Amino acid sequence: MQIPQRVYDRLQAKAHREPCTKAPGDCLISDYSAGSHGYAQIGWTEEGKSIVTVAHLAIWRYHNGEPPEGQTVDHICRRKKCIEPRHFRLIPNFENARRTNGRDWPMGQCVNGHGNEHLRSINGGRKLACSICKSDWNRRYNQKRRAKP
Repeated sequence: MQIPQRVYDRLQAKAHREPCTKAPGDCLISDYSAGSHGYAQIGWTEEGKSIVTVAHLAIWRYHNGEPPEGQTVDHICRRKKCIEPRHFRLIPNFENARRTNGRDWPMGQCVNGHGNEHLRSINGGRKLACSICKSDWNRRYNQKRRAKP
């Protein structure tokens, strides 16, 4: 999707700078409203059609075009309303999905440093867990159960 110049200009005009410690330079925080997901959104009309998208993706598309299949735009600064292009990176959808609730750790690893090759589906569903971490958790849980009178 091509982002019109007027939309990009509106995004830039309706934003303010805030200090950032996790990425180069300050964050550019959008003053547009956020959806329930916490990301700033912007909408416009193109050829009689209403278009709404998250602001950071509009900025990415304006500068770089569509993200490649299987990739998503991630905020290095971890601030959902930031639209500073230097704070974006492309990462695999899988990596983005596992980085929830503000937790971050090196890509290609679980939170405890085990490689992604240890990830397994939980109960046949889409949720994944590290098999080593799950085994450790089960061992500690069973030890506590056996220790109870």
